[in-house]
Amino acid sequence: MFRQKIILNKKVKMARLYATCHGVYRLTVNGKRPDDREFAPECTVYREYLCYQTYDVTELLNTGINIIGMHVGDGWYHGFMTKAQDETYDPALAVLTQLEVTYEDGTADCFGSDETVKVKESPVRCSDLFAGERYDANRMPYGWESAEFIDDEWLDVVPADFGYQNLKAQYGQPVRPIMILPVKNVLTSPKGERIIDFGQVIAGRVRLNIHEPSGTKVTVIHTEGLDAKGNFFDNNPTADQRIEYISDGNEQVYEPYFTFQGFRYVLVDGIKDLNEEDITAVVLSSEKENAGTFACSNADINRLYENTRWSQHANMLSLPTDCPQREKAGWTGDIQVYTKTALLNEDITPFLTRWLENLACEQKENGSVPFVVPLAGAYIGQYEMYAEQFKTPEAVSPAGWGDAAVLVPFYMYCLTGNMQILKQQYESMKNWCDFVLRTARENRPDGSMIPEEVEQYLWNTGHHYGEHLIPSYSRDGYGEGTFEAIRVSTKYVAPIYGYHSVSSMSEIARVLGNDGDADYYGEMAQNMKAAIQKGVIDEKGNMPADLMGAYAMPLFYRLVPENLKQTFAENLVRKIEENDGCLDVGFLGIPVLQDALCRIDRRDLAYDLLFNEKAPSWLYEVKHGATTIWESWFALDEDGAPFISEIYGMPFCMSLNHYAFGCVDDWMFRNINGINYEEPGFKKIRIQPQPDDRLDWAKRTFKSAYGEIVSEWEKKDGNFELFVKIPCNTTAVIVLPDGQRFERGSGAYRFRTDSSDAR
Repeated sequence: MFRQKIILNKKVKMARLYATCHGVYRLTVNGKRPDDREFAPECTVYREYLCYQTYDVTELLNTGINIIGMHVGDGWYHGFMTKAQDETYDPALAVLTQLEVTYEDGTADCFGSDETVKVKESPVRCSDLFAGERYDANRMPYGWESAEFIDDEWLDVVPADFGYQNLKAQYGQPVRPIMILPVKNVLTSPKGERIIDFGQVIAGRVRLNIHEPSGTKVTVIHTEGLDAKGNFFDNNPTADQRIEYISDGNEQVYEPYFTFQGFRYVLVDGIKDLNEEDITAVVLSSEKENAGTFACSNADINRLYENTRWSQHANMLSLPTDCPQREKAGWTGDIQVYTKTALLNEDITPFLTRWLENLACEQKENGSVPFVVPLAGAYIGQYEMYAEQFKTPEAVSPAGWGDAAVLVPFYMYCLTGNMQILKQQYESMKNWCDFVLRTARENRPDGSMIPEEVEQYLWNTGHHYGEHLIPSYSRDGYGEGTFEAIRVSTKYVAPIYGYHSVSSMSEIARVLGNDGDADYYGEMAQNMKAAIQKGVIDEKGNMPADLMGAYAMPLFYRLVPENLKQTFAENLVRKIEENDGCLDVGFLGIPVLQDALCRIDRRDLAYDLLFNEKAPSWLYEVKHGATTIWESWFALDEDGAPFISEIYGMPFCMSLNHYAFGCVDDWMFRNINGINYEEPGFKKIRIQPQPDDRLDWAKRTFKSAYGEIVSEWEKKDGNFELFVKIPCNTTAVIVLPDGQRFERGSGAYRFRTDSSDAR
């Protein structure tokens, strides 16, 4: 706890407080919080990008003595899994504040954090973003934030000199409590455990009303799921997710200060008579404005959509993460495949803008981008392991992951018309493409028989994840099958993603008027396309692996030679039929599979995949009680038993909360309700619903940069009735299922398939 006394001798007209720390902090002024943000200054590449926050504290100040209090925990800055490992790292918790005051007489004062600050260890005895928190209420110095409190026993701070070069004003909304969930069920397991069920997998923490005798230890353990028999089961044993509270005998409402968990269920021990109203779940997420809604006549599809939204809440907490319990890391590949869906659900432009700035901070001088941003803690060791294995000390950049440098800002531009993000990230994007091109040119795979004039345009060396988690290879988790899938799918994934980024870079350069770059990257992309057609696809249309993604990805990215398109189409359909009508693609194949089927005029199969209830499928998860998107299609078996395996000698379970496979929302929006952009940012709109017979109605709204777009249709008396709403300063092309085509400006319109005078 850091405590600073400031004396104001005049009446305050306006006051602003700037604050940051090494760790994460909770700020008070005279015992009151200026807002409800959590985990400031949040997760960034601290050596280059430490955010500070700005608060209007005018109403919180008094004439006379004022107390600025900062309660500081480890957070990302000092966590084992997340701390930096470079010469700038100092393990000491530290704070920096500056209070600027303007008085009513027009004079002003400025007070900085200095030697007058006092410090004391707090009741939070330890706190970790993964392992949870221990709180001893007996050590609470009640009233420490008030002017009357005597701090003679507190210690003097040690002034630090870290410099100010890395300070940045926080861009984007803070982490806040966005929802409070009451208890849904209190369960008694076959083992006799009393399990609290909040009915929804979330990222957040519990809030407990505790009134137990002094010295009583209250323990709360969190989990996402139960076992097949309904017993409590820790599905993320590598993240302890445990809260311990030691009572001082006073009644208190306790909510952990500096940690959050991924959970639906909790076990509470130490409270004899726990009433349902004494415990709630606090949902935490970075604050974002809602951008869209969706509903249709099928309840399971609606639940799938809700699952995606909940996973988005849980995995956009300060940075775009993969899961909110086991890793909590900014995996670049996950957000790359999910960016379009995320933007269609919420306005995450500020959120992604800050993260992309940090991506540029982590980008190596050679242009490579690590697989997580920020790259810190345990992930540095993982990076070094891959660097040693593949002899690439400064270039561990998997295809589809490092490509986030180009594709995330490009998708932001496509969906919002945001040219500023292209300008901001332009050098980073160029550097990534140059890294891919240079690696392809200089690093030839051992034993390659491909002619040099072709090989030099194929990005096919170094560490990659391939498609990642192809179901037929990963049913048993991260075992040998998963690694084999990486080896075989990398042979097509890396060259294709290299092409995708470089061709996108050409388009970006053209948009910004950099015609020289546009021509160069356009030429390189064409060379890469030709190399893929000669060095990846053989003359008979065979791919390096007979996998669903191996046919879907070239079809989607328009890389298949004209004379082989029918072969690819047949192979893609064959792979689906061989897999009992189920999908069999990983992280990088899932965003394109259904669109590839539409491209070969098999939208029926794309819908079959959507409605399939067998594993692997989206509705298998829904039918098995999922409330978020799973990391693996097989996270629970048919009986509800959780998947358990071993990795690096530790027990391992798949997360029940990963948003990557939720990118199906994007396809749903564009096909069920037909809303798509014809010009970036929806300046020109296409509304072309292509519904399936299994749906009777659907409604989709989307708040574009120009205003709300609505597509709402219903099958009624054998007719198809469509209502659309087009925002100001845009035009739309509306195409009905029977082929009727209309062009409209802003306004609201209704159409019927049987009407010749649609209005």
